[in-house]
Amino acid sequence: MTLILLYAAVFVAALVFVEALLRSYFRTSERHKAVNDRLSLLAESENHRETYREMLKQRGADNEWRSLPLMQRLRQYYVQSGIKFDGKRFALYGVAGALVVWLLLQFLVPSNLIRVPIFLAVCLLVPVLVIWRVRAKRIRKFAEKLPEALDVANRSLAAGHPLPAAISLVAREMPDPIGTEFGLLSDELTYGVTLDDALMNLNDRVGVEDLNLLAISLSVQAGTGGNLVEILQNLSKTLRDRSMLKAKVRAISSEGRITAIFMSIYPFLLYAMIKALSPTYFDPVWQSGYGPTIVTVLLVVMGIGNVILYKMVNFEY
Repeated sequence: MTLILLYAAVFVAALVFVEALLRSYFRTSERHKAVNDRLSLLAESENHRETYREMLKQRGADNEWRSLPLMQRLRQYYVQSGIKFDGKRFALYGVAGALVVWLLLQFLVPSNLIRVPIFLAVCLLVPVLVIWRVRAKRIRKFAEKLPEALDVANRSLAAGHPLPAAISLVAREMPDPIGTEFGLLSDELTYGVTLDDALMNLNDRVGVEDLNLLAISLSVQAGTGGNLVEILQNLSKTLRDRSMLKAKVRAISSEGRITAIFMSIYPFLLYAMIKALSPTYFDPVWQSGYGPTIVTVLLVVMGIGNVILYKMVNFEY
């Protein structure tokens, strides 16, 4: 049975690898056709409203997604990750990942009493961690490009264009994720959504804190008047200064973060190494009957330690 599962895991892994290579190739070729994903979709369809709805549906941001009572937070994280829902691809990755995890646990954990809970916990936590990592990477990329997007909008406003035209210019000239998100913002303004509501939707879809400053600046300017070009120039400078401060803090704390990551994975690597060199070394622990209790206590202590390490190496600024 284990040999059959091993062959199945190898086959599914090879299939996923080939699929990833093909997607990478076609994604690279598509970059030469359009600056961002939204423009490539608009080039293939003449119905812009339907394309706009389809993009929101793929991201999970269609209809009243904020009103979901239980899955609200996880759904919001999924929307902010920018991942497009593909049922076949998700099922393929899920089956491949479950097979690999089960084979590893069969090798590392001989006790069925603790193997099944660990398997279920890993299968539930891995998708959440993947979404969290993709979301964090997308937010960081958006925040880095936001001052440049404001500069593009400033040049358009200085040339005499209205604000919707400046936003549309950012959507055409900037790569993802800035281009697509500002394109959705432009579509909402075109279809009658007020500026305040459209900016709120943008902030909910992206999750970047700096967008709150942009929303407040545009809202105050629309209500009281003022030089919008000068406001956006000052905002762009402020965001660049904040970005430089964040980079300095991350550089100073990089050693601590690497140490925390290594200390978190070191016990598991050590256990796997000992298990590979001497498969019977931990048999007395499992045969004693106290194995599940010991593992549970160790995991709880490690979890508390990881929380403390995270608080020590991640600063608020």
